[in-house]
Amino acid sequence: MIRRLSVLLLVAVALLGASDADAAAIFRKVGTAGAQFLKIGAGARAVGMGETFVAVADDASTIWWNPAGVARITMNGESRLTLNHSTWPADISHEFFGYAFTYRGLPGSFAVSATVLQMDPIAFRDAFNPNGTGENFDAGSFNLAVTWARNLIDRFAFGLTGKYVHEGLENESADGFVLDFGTIYFTDFRTIRIGMAIQSLGPSLTFIDQSYPMPTMFKVGTAMDVYQSDDHNVLAAFQFDHPADNAERANFGAEYTLKTFQPNVTLQVRGGYRYNRDEEGLASGFGVEFPTGSASWMRVDYAYSDMKFLNATHKFSAELRF
Repeated sequence: MIRRLSVLLLVAVALLGASDADAAAIFRKVGTAGAQFLKIGAGARAVGMGETFVAVADDASTIWWNPAGVARITMNGESRLTLNHSTWPADISHEFFGYAFTYRGLPGSFAVSATVLQMDPIAFRDAFNPNGTGENFDAGSFNLAVTWARNLIDRFAFGLTGKYVHEGLENESADGFVLDFGTIYFTDFRTIRIGMAIQSLGPSLTFIDQSYPMPTMFKVGTAMDVYQSDDHNVLAAFQFDHPADNAERANFGAEYTLKTFQPNVTLQVRGGYRYNRDEEGLASGFGVEFPTGSASWMRVDYAYSDMKFLNATHKFSAELRF
């Protein structure tokens, strides 16, 4: 198993070290896919770890990162609810809602989710009215999704998500459907787990009279608790991304958990780096988990994401476990 993981890391490094000719070919892929909002990660915890979550997949944001994780987080009959908000440059906001649950009598686990990307109305301008005509237009995107996942054995789970996608600009719009597929495998060596996901797999999206392929993404990663004790835990993760419309990427992240911050309160500090991206690089964040009842818990998270030449993004999440 260790040998296989080493080979995977070497392949990732080799792909990221592409030649100038390869870089030119990659540049020709940029801007060729539509529905780019489908690539925006959900969950402050995952983003704070440098978006290395395909193998971690142990909270409700796994609905977005790896649908197989839905089977893991609900395997004891628990339900998870997550609400997420993030701010982006140009006054753009990104919202994600997810609810994971089991239903008595039906096999597997389920989740419903929604993503919305929106902005404030924009003033119409033309050559004769550079300050605006007095009228506004709006633009935005959203998707609605349903997930089904199941544990095939104690160590292996898979999941499938179907998404309805909508993009709108004033009076024009485009609609489509995509699928996400994921697996997660817990090895028998310490706490190493391996996750894989294919996101946004579907037919092209047609806007007005032009068709654009969906931003299909392949992700594979590994995670491990590198240190564990009664009071402390350190989780480390690596992820390799292969987007259909850009260069291959590698992400590294870690999370430190202090289990005795206060009685029944857990404190987490996170950091990560996303390699080979034009804007997003360093990420960091923190979270606090505390009881809300005899059998329910809440975790509140924040993440900071450096955008280099643009304004940084800020993500806020709240998850309820009951």
